[in-house]
Amino acid sequence: MCHLVQLAKRRHCRPLVTWARTDDGRFLRVGMSIFIESYPYLDATRAVDSCFVWFISAADPATLRADFAMSHPPALGRALLDNAIVLSQNAGLAGRIGLHAAAAGGKTLLNIYRGCGLRELPRLAKLPAGVKRKNDGRFFIADESEAEALAAMLDPSR
Repeated sequence: MCHLVQLAKRRHCRPLVTWARTDDGRFLRVGMSIFIESYPYLDATRAVDSCFVWFISAADPATLRADFAMSHPPALGRALLDNAIVLSQNAGLAGRIGLHAAAAGGKTLLNIYRGCGLRELPRLAKLPAGVKRKNDGRFFIADESEAEALAAMLDPSR
């Protein structure tokens, strides 16, 4: 349904699955993402598009170790955000991304996104016209230079 809704808005919905190798060499699905290309960049001072991270979900590292023989699970939050940055770069959006941290994630989720190097939009920051949600202080962005720096950190692992 997401794909059809976004097509009506002249945007593309991109679902991705992230795989990792277990200790015995098998591949295992460890993360899922849904990105929206050509979404208004959340920094309303700039009228450009970005890749919006609509949904990311990562497997629990303890479960990967205990149940799936993966002694060194990848840092999935950072990897899933890297997927968004690379998708944005490849779509001609210069790496710009934005996301909203779900309220259900509480302070823990905010700290994860801060720790990944994303910039938090102030609660008083105006959002672009195409964004209907009110700014509750849980929006994060990466501009071109921030995205390039974040992507460079994972270049050796990509």
